[in-house]
Amino acid sequence: MQYKGNPFLTAKSHPKDGPVLVTPTTIMSSCASTASATLFPIVPNPLMATLMLIHPHLMPCRSGPSINHSKVILSEGVKDGLLPAGTMESRADITQRSVRLTRQVAKSLEQAIQLDRALKIGWGRDGDERPKKGETGVLTHLPAKLKMRLLGELGDLVGSANQGALLQIEGKTGDLAAAFQSDGKTILEKGTGNRVALGMSGGTVIVRDDVGVDAGESMTGGLIVIRGMVGERIGSGMIDGTIVAVSNVDHDAGSGMIGGKIVIDGRVRSVGKGAKSRSIDAEELVELNDILEPHGFKLTMEATVIEADSDEHVGAEPPEISSSGKFNGLRLCPQGSSLSPSSVVDLSSEITMPGVSSGSNLRNIWIPQILKGPSKAGSALEGQPCIVDSSPRENDYLRIHEGNYLTLREQLSESGGAVIDISSFPNLNEAAIHAMSTIAIGFLPEDSPVLLMDGVDRVEKLLRMTAELGLAGAIVNVCTIGSAPAISALPTVGMARSKQKSQMSVFLKTDWTPSPSEALMAIAAGLNGIVSEPFIGDESQPTGVKKIATELDLKLSSMEDHARGWMQAMGVTSISLLQRQHLRATTHEAAVLSGLRLDGIRQPLPMWSSRR
Repeated sequence: MQYKGNPFLTAKSHPKDGPVLVTPTTIMSSCASTASATLFPIVPNPLMATLMLIHPHLMPCRSGPSINHSKVILSEGVKDGLLPAGTMESRADITQRSVRLTRQVAKSLEQAIQLDRALKIGWGRDGDERPKKGETGVLTHLPAKLKMRLLGELGDLVGSANQGALLQIEGKTGDLAAAFQSDGKTILEKGTGNRVALGMSGGTVIVRDDVGVDAGESMTGGLIVIRGMVGERIGSGMIDGTIVAVSNVDHDAGSGMIGGKIVIDGRVRSVGKGAKSRSIDAEELVELNDILEPHGFKLTMEATVIEADSDEHVGAEPPEISSSGKFNGLRLCPQGSSLSPSSVVDLSSEITMPGVSSGSNLRNIWIPQILKGPSKAGSALEGQPCIVDSSPRENDYLRIHEGNYLTLREQLSESGGAVIDISSFPNLNEAAIHAMSTIAIGFLPEDSPVLLMDGVDRVEKLLRMTAELGLAGAIVNVCTIGSAPAISALPTVGMARSKQKSQMSVFLKTDWTPSPSEALMAIAAGLNGIVSEPFIGDESQPTGVKKIATELDLKLSSMEDHARGWMQAMGVTSISLLQRQHLRATTHEAAVLSGLRLDGIRQPLPMWSSRR
């Protein structure tokens, strides 16, 4: 990709009084004719953000609804976002630029809301255009009352989880733009990719150009208005809300929709299964045009309405995923003299992002996964991170899933790390996973570890993505469709990990609460630890935050004590010294599934020996 000249970098004339620069020592008083500003430092580095106030007429706008008041500019250096001729950016490079932008925006949000000014990104100090290029997972989780405008072409998940802001993007965006929006208004002036406004629940999304496939997929509320050409399956699986397209629409409109309404003032190639079409009625037309008029759109009596067809059932019940057999048929095997009972055994480890000297400390070989961050209890729980869905402690990992996506900005800022649960989101491609990881890194405290989590059937892709994105590690779920034996996950993960040159922490997630010996088996098989819910199979599971914390502390303490006892018996002083030679298969079936030496044979079975 070559840049021989940047057409966006053009000089602009300015009014006589010109823009007012906010310096570290300047505070401008507010009155009817004077914009107000608060303290904001000017950073010498051109890649860092600066704020300026400019006159409204310095901001070129397209026709239709737009932000038309005084602006706060988030300005960046001339070279930011542009690539030298012949240079290809890696995902890690794009992540770095995207995270930088996210953190710069975060510093400006509160001031912009207080001043009732709009953040303006992609323009320089003098109003010259400096468009962003390729940033992904940015401008997400914007709060109510914020106004923002950006110039540039961006990646995936841009503007997602809008919670009440007015966001205008003058440039193309990738997939999943404005996904999971709950309130506010997002205006996309140019084309966008697939699945725009996925899972949207409120507010308004306006696209003034073409959109890809599955626009408005699974939306539960709000309004989407599209002026350009529309790809296949508009409104697929939608539950409620309204989609208006004033253009032609491709095949299978409304496929699988349960509720809501799609109104198309143009040609429809075909209606999808589970949907039916009808003509718009006069009263409905008046009602919709009253809604659309403030946005600059108007429907005609030629419009077609697509709704759910209650007579055609297209629902699907997903299969159960689980594992079978636990680690039955495996045992730990000593490789030397046992240690004395007074010997100190080290169970601790660390999860770090690549290139970072310190990270998250683990005092235990087992990471519990619970719904809510635990309250204070004993030292065993205090020093061990948990994976939680909400209310994390400062050392806990927040599991990112569709159910808590809207609250990520607040919750990640209080977490010690993040786990992106890929399978909890509908059909995330690699670019979207990249965007999701960028969001997590941008909201977390600096250098906090981020891990990916997915099933063992997709472990090769999982570990490759972890390496390419420069993340701390991965969690591999042993559960599969059809309940594959849990033992078979050990060689599967091991072989996938051997293909990756970069250092990473890899954990195994089980659908049972492991015993100390099972946790040590996972480590001996080449993993860094084991993850599970803590009370699976218990006759009486604790309820209440304090009771859960107390019981969990006891389980963690018991895990530590028994794990140390096992390691002393095996003659191992640290979990870093555990290897496959400390494992044996006790049954022929376990040896076949795991590739481990069968007791009495002292070598792997021939089928595994020939593969090496």
